[in-house]
Amino acid sequence: MPIYKYLLFLCGQIGMMSLARFLYQWILKFGNQKNSETVLFDPIILGSAFVAFRIFDGLSDPIAGKITDTWKRKGFQRRSLLLFTFFLAPIGLAITFSCNHQLSQPINWLLLIIGLFIFFIGYTFYAIPYWSLIDDYSLNNNTIRSKLSGLLGLGIVIGSGIGNGVSGFLINSYGYGNTGVLFALGSIFLMILPFWASPKKMLKEPSSKATQNEAGTLWTGIISALKNRRFLALIALFGGSQMSFAIMTAAAPFIAQDLLGGSERDSAALMGPLIGAAIPFFFFVPKLQIRFGWLKCMLWASIALAVVYLCSGLLGSDLIFSPLVTAAFVFGMGGPMVAILLGVEAEGVVDCAKSNSATNSVGTYWGAFNLVVKILNGMAVFMASILISMQNQWGIIAVRSMSFLAGLCLIFGVIIYYLLKPDENETVSK
Repeated sequence: MPIYKYLLFLCGQIGMMSLARFLYQWILKFGNQKNSETVLFDPIILGSAFVAFRIFDGLSDPIAGKITDTWKRKGFQRRSLLLFTFFLAPIGLAITFSCNHQLSQPINWLLLIIGLFIFFIGYTFYAIPYWSLIDDYSLNNNTIRSKLSGLLGLGIVIGSGIGNGVSGFLINSYGYGNTGVLFALGSIFLMILPFWASPKKMLKEPSSKATQNEAGTLWTGIISALKNRRFLALIALFGGSQMSFAIMTAAAPFIAQDLLGGSERDSAALMGPLIGAAIPFFFFVPKLQIRFGWLKCMLWASIALAVVYLCSGLLGSDLIFSPLVTAAFVFGMGGPMVAILLGVEAEGVVDCAKSNSATNSVGTYWGAFNLVVKILNGMAVFMASILISMQNQWGIIAVRSMSFLAGLCLIFGVIIYYLLKPDENETVSK
């Protein structure tokens, strides 16, 4: 593939992830805005609504995966599915952050529900076919597949930098509503670009009876995928990392303001070093993956990142130059581990799908993967909302507890890995 097509492919992930990180970082802080001591949305109710939508989002992933695989079996290109959905998630984000104190509470809740519904439907039915393009665009070339997988991880980091870092400055200047619109417009442009990253020739799906009969039922494919211990280990490790990242993303504005005495834009000083340290480390991820295998890479990265997040719960002391500088240093130490986890994720999903299925069911595996990970992610945000609601009683202990919780999520994923023992009977793909 020419370099410009790799860049076009990367843009889709940047657009999608900038939206997601913006939503995850600011939704609880946005809802906690006060007008005469009245918050825009009660944190517990908002957290409950969010986790409900995440569960709904997760349940829709297998459906999207099934549609994606069936679409290709019928002779259509997966990339054409992007044309139906690339604009939905951006519109949903803009609607969600249009809520404000000038509107009545019922209207705000209506806008929030409509916005989140459109966002998560759009995100799922764009993401699954988009991620499955790794299989289409690589043309069974493992080198190209590895590069595309790495680009998805890089796109998450760049998108997180925009959604977590740049957003704070824009919110300070233009407010939540206008910033949501700006993000929506930028993402609409970026998310359509992967459509033109397609190679000149596309491999056709085999039309054998085995392929036609493989479709089976939706849940048959999911159950088959979840019987793969390597796949379950992947979900445990990456699910733990996503829970931790969701918690730390939601916690960053509170850490910056309540623990370190800064403002919303200072959250960029926390997530910025983490993301900045992650980007150059992506160049080393393919070598580590070849040397140790993607599963072992995820294991050791999860352990190291757990230590970083647990240490972040102790922030606030003037250890280097200032509390904020100290925090930036600690967060930056997590960058290489984040690069590893994100850089091998897609390779892990595609590898499990290709090695554990008689036919091409990459979309189904992505659906099963996201079903579990998104539910875990929603649970993490809900737990963070509970801790935020405890600020009046616990003070900064509630904020510190979010960092400890993030570290424990990673440790839990590691424990599940060792219980599964995925390397005993199955060889790690390198």
